[in-house]
Amino acid sequence: MSVLDPELFDRRNPFDPYDMSLEAPLEAKHQEFTMAFGYLIGSCQEQLQGRSPAELQFATEFSNWLMTNAEHRFRHESILKLSHEKTVVFLTDPRKILALFEDYDLNDQVEFPNGTPEDYFAVIALGKCFEAIETHERLTASGRKEASFMDYSLVEGAKISLEDSLHYNAISARDSLITEARDLVAFIDGIRFSQLRSKSSGKRGAKAKNSPFAKLKRHLMAEYDENYQHLSNRHAASKLYNSFRDDVDKVLSTDDPSHRISLWIGVHKKQKAL
Repeated sequence: MSVLDPELFDRRNPFDPYDMSLEAPLEAKHQEFTMAFGYLIGSCQEQLQGRSPAELQFATEFSNWLMTNAEHRFRHESILKLSHEKTVVFLTDPRKILALFEDYDLNDQVEFPNGTPEDYFAVIALGKCFEAIETHERLTASGRKEASFMDYSLVEGAKISLEDSLHYNAISARDSLITEARDLVAFIDGIRFSQLRSKSSGKRGAKAKNSPFAKLKRHLMAEYDENYQHLSNRHAASKLYNSFRDDVDKVLSTDDPSHRISLWIGVHKKQKAL
């Protein structure tokens, strides 16, 4: 993954909304790339809302340094095999960078306070998107149609001109930048989804522990431990049901509450024996 132009956000305001020309799509400035640019820029700006241009400038420079070090670590551990610890296998560029985040206090950077991996990925993705836009605008200004380029490698003995080579490289660079930006935004979405899922799971667990069903079970098993351990499971269950009939009937919808309580006692005894 290439580093970002440190002057990029001096040329383009990172917080300017992107005009997707939804009311006049044929007049869209960036033709078929308009929707992609709009989605990517909007996603990054949403992640970075509340940040200042100075903070984004620092994040750009820090990200460049981080990407360079990530590449060095990748080569060091994967190619030279010099690490004494388990080799880190980087499957994607975001993972290369993410592997370094644990080594630095991202949220303790004075120039970019409370920074998260998602914030840094958004800065990189926004920069990639802006660079793709600038490359696309240069291609458009050249007046050449992209379809006019011919793959000379398919023609035996053919030679490619310098102009054609530069034109093709610019197309390839733009497409690669868009792909990298998409991958980074997808990575951000993945982190968000993981956090949301973890939070939701925690809430479900808390709700389950505090549900009427769970409270009743804990109460009955505590009563069993204190007064009925000397009885058989079935006999103890019958005693518990008779003592707490109203509470049990409010929670359990079964034709044989005593049998259900007896099953609870069996599981409870096994758990205590572990």
